[in-house]
Amino acid sequence: MIRLTGKLALSNLVKNRKLYYPFALATCLAVAISYIFFSLTFNPHLAEMAGASAVSMVLALGLIIVSITTSIIVFYANSFVIKNRSKELGLYSMLGLNRFHLFIMMIIELIVFGLVTLIIGLGLGLLFDQLIYALLLKIMDLKVVLTSTFQPLVLFLVTFFYGFVFFFLMIKNGLYLRKLDALQLVKEKNSGEKKSRFLGLQTILGLASLIYGYYLASGVTSPIAAILVFFVAVLFVILGTYLLFNAGITKFLHFLQKRKTYYYYQPNNMISVSNLIFRMKKNAVGLATITILSTMVLVTLSGGANIYAGGEYMQNAMFPHDISLQGKGVNGQQIDQVLTEFAQEQNLSVTKKAVYQYYTMGVKSLNDNQLDLYPSTQKAVAPNIYILAVSEAVYQDMTGKSLNLEENEVAIFQQGLKLKDQETMTIADQTLKIKKVLKEDFIYGHLPDQMNMIVPGKIYMVVKDPSKIFAGLMGKYAVNSNYYGGLNLDLPKDQQSKLRDAYQEKLSAYNTTLPENHAVYGSVSTSDKQEIKGMLGGMFFIGIFLSVVFMLGTVLIIYYKQISEGYEDRDRFVILQKVGLDEKQIKQTIRRQILIVFFLPLAFAFIHLAFAYHMLSLILSALGVLNASLMLAVTLGVCAIFFISYIIVFAITSRSYRKIISM
Repeated sequence: MIRLTGKLALSNLVKNRKLYYPFALATCLAVAISYIFFSLTFNPHLAEMAGASAVSMVLALGLIIVSITTSIIVFYANSFVIKNRSKELGLYSMLGLNRFHLFIMMIIELIVFGLVTLIIGLGLGLLFDQLIYALLLKIMDLKVVLTSTFQPLVLFLVTFFYGFVFFFLMIKNGLYLRKLDALQLVKEKNSGEKKSRFLGLQTILGLASLIYGYYLASGVTSPIAAILVFFVAVLFVILGTYLLFNAGITKFLHFLQKRKTYYYYQPNNMISVSNLIFRMKKNAVGLATITILSTMVLVTLSGGANIYAGGEYMQNAMFPHDISLQGKGVNGQQIDQVLTEFAQEQNLSVTKKAVYQYYTMGVKSLNDNQLDLYPSTQKAVAPNIYILAVSEAVYQDMTGKSLNLEENEVAIFQQGLKLKDQETMTIADQTLKIKKVLKEDFIYGHLPDQMNMIVPGKIYMVVKDPSKIFAGLMGKYAVNSNYYGGLNLDLPKDQQSKLRDAYQEKLSAYNTTLPENHAVYGSVSTSDKQEIKGMLGGMFFIGIFLSVVFMLGTVLIIYYKQISEGYEDRDRFVILQKVGLDEKQIKQTIRRQILIVFFLPLAFAFIHLAFAYHMLSLILSALGVLNASLMLAVTLGVCAIFFISYIIVFAITSRSYRKIISM
């Protein structure tokens, strides 16, 4: 009997190859992606890269997400195959095979299937591993080298992991066989779905959960809060999505049945609506899963693409000059002295030198145009609004433009907020006349502004003489006077990075001459920018990979959904054709049903992304994505690409559905 079950197992794999092809393709790709991710995470060359620590951390997190997602994809595909083979398994049982024999047969099938897909998947991973590693180097803006990335440990880990996955598949299939007898197995595939209970309550809960998730996403005001709130909002949106698809759509379909203007008893409408209601529970889970996975693709790819696209903007915002210098307890002359001495000692050709004084302060509250500042005794806080002020002379040096301000006049650039009155503003007890509202960010490329990434609202201010306005506030309020100096060099970037050690030695030596609690600190921006490029490139790379995994799950669910519905609908449409429904009406009905099933999840995914956009922009701002217009353009581009990909998947799977229906 064991020999017979072995022969049956092999013949079953061949006989059911149409069911197993998508399962095999998904498993092979899952294994290949896992191998590449494991290989990159444990790659010994990774530690030598700039930004390696950040990339390693994100890779490790991505490895967990990829492992969980690929496991779910494999389990889902297996469930579909077993569901569609239930009649076959029931017939085997009627012919004399007991549950033990069926279980042994399915174990042999999984072992053969697992070994073949594992070998093919590992082969694909080994084949593309070096290419993917080179792509990672390219995205990180590092020198591309095709080095050997083969690691026996990675081969063992991936094999062990998927052995573990297939072991649980065997247990799951065994439990499936145990709970069903032969007659149930024969009827399992054609059994209708049970009508969900408490549809009204589920719909209300789903709407409440979804609205609350949207409220959390839209109401957050700071990047730090956005990161904390993100996962809570996601959980509520996922719960709301599943409840609405499970109950809300059914309630809506019942509403259409009763609505006279819908003309429910027309053949096309009646067949489409009744067919969806008949098995709405299964459709609901599939549609909701497609929606969530599609949203994950959009959010992940949008986030990764924006981080990478905004990298140049971030680097210039944080490091506006080739060599930068700031200090604690030092003045502008000392900053200038250090920069001048270093340039002379290293024989550097300086194209531009800048030394600027500026004032910063956090806004505690904003009422109309009254800005209340934090007191000087206030501990470190992350304000929602901050002010950065420079003199008119500094502004003119930055931009080459003159404002001709009087003593009590200011020009402002505001972002993330808008003052109600554009004529006057009051800071603490100082009332200032707003002479001009500037349209351009004049700080960008001239002063480093790390606060831009963590504070949503900012006011850049130009006054004739800041010391006359802000010096008197410094004792009472948390107003800080800062000096910044920078050099731009006529020197190739690769040679600039060699100045890093010499510059740090210069700063260390100078700090020994300063009193206690006084110091200067700075950097050579080429090295720091490379660290940022490495980190952002690695995050973008991982975002692409995660998007591919989520897209793989989306496509697989869509395909299996179409195939399963095709087989289930075929007999029904044959009956309808026999009772008088012509071929044109059948095609119209099929087209309408496919459009509803396919594009409802896509519409929900875009709605989810629209409500998440505000929170996503705040999180990305903390990662250095500061250009709002660029972020919007990149996000819309990602949406367009995903929409086209979705249409292609729709065209391919709907063709398979029509072929099954017309058989």
